[in-house]
Amino acid sequence: MNATTHALSINPANGETVGSYPYETAQQLDAALDRSTLAFRAWRRQPVSQRAELLLSLASALREQAEDMAQMITLEMGKPIAQARAEIEKCAQLSEWYAAHGPAMLAPEPTLVDNGSAQIEYRPLGPIFAVMPWNFPVWQVLRGAVPTMLAGNTYVLKHAPNVMGSAYLIQLAFQKAGFADGLFEVVNVTNDGVSKAIADPRIAAVTLTGSVRAGIAIGSQAGAALKKCVLELGGSDPFIVLNDADLDAAVQAALIGRFQNSGQVCAAAKRLIIQEGVVEAFTAKFLEASRALVMGDPTSATTYIGPLARFDLRDELPGQV
Repeated sequence: MNATTHALSINPANGETVGSYPYETAQQLDAALDRSTLAFRAWRRQPVSQRAELLLSLASALREQAEDMAQMITLEMGKPIAQARAEIEKCAQLSEWYAAHGPAMLAPEPTLVDNGSAQIEYRPLGPIFAVMPWNFPVWQVLRGAVPTMLAGNTYVLKHAPNVMGSAYLIQLAFQKAGFADGLFEVVNVTNDGVSKAIADPRIAAVTLTGSVRAGIAIGSQAGAALKKCVLELGGSDPFIVLNDADLDAAVQAALIGRFQNSGQVCAAAKRLIIQEGVVEAFTAKFLEASRALVMGDPTSATTYIGPLARFDLRDELPGQV
C-alpha cells in the first residue's frame, strides 16, 4: 500500500498510519455518479419541508457520533480535540439552522414584470461535485452540503486524501439520519478521477475549497465543460487594531484569529496591522497571551495548538520564513 494506490491518513502527532483507503476505479466512480443521478430524480420532487426534517435527523446523528468524529479529526489532521468537538457541534447547529430557515429562503418569490406578475423559483441543478480540504474535515463539507441538498441537489464528495476516515464518518451520519442511497456520495479518487467527474455530463456543477493552484485546475476544467463553479481559495487576511480599540478584547480576538486550528484557517489573521499609538502595548499583551497557550498533544483537552496537519506542510515553513 502506498500513496499512489491508496489515500493515506497519517497521524501528524506521531507519524503512525491511521487509515489506508484504496482509490476507486473508473467503474466505481461511474456507479457512484449513477447513484447520485438516480437519487436526484426523486429528491428534487420531495417537498422542501420533508428535506428540512431530514436535516434535523442529521443534526441528531452528528451528535450521536460526535466523539467518534472528533477523535477521527484529531487523529487524521491533528486538530486539538476540544476544537474538533466544537466543529461537530457547529455542524449540528448548522443543520438545525437550515432546517428552520431554509424552506423560507427557497420559497417562490412574487415579482413584477412589464406585462404583469410573475414569480422567482429556486430549482435544483443536479448532482454537485465537491472537492474539499482537510483543515475542517467535517465543517467544510457540511457548510456546503447542507444548503445544497436542502435545495434539492445531491452531493458527491471528493475529500482530501489525508482525511478519508472523516469523509466516511460523514457519509455514515447521513445514512443514520435516513437519507436515501445516493443523496450523499463519497468518492475516493485521484486527480484523474476528479477530471473525469468534472467532465461527466451527470455532474451539474463543481465546487472547490483549496489552494490557488488547485482552483486554477478545477476552474479551468469546469469552464471547459461549461459548468457552474464556486471556488474558495484562501487569502492573506489582515487583522487591524486602531488606537481606540479595547486592547484586551483585540488580543483575545487576535489569538483566535491567528492560532485557531494551529493557524490552518483560510480566513486566519495572516497580518497584524497595529496603529502606532497602541503597537507597543498590544505587542506586549499579545506576546504574553501567546506564551500562555498550551502547545502539544492534540488529544489533550487543554491543548490549543497541535501539530500541523502534514509533514510536508511543516517542512515547507523554514523556506517560507
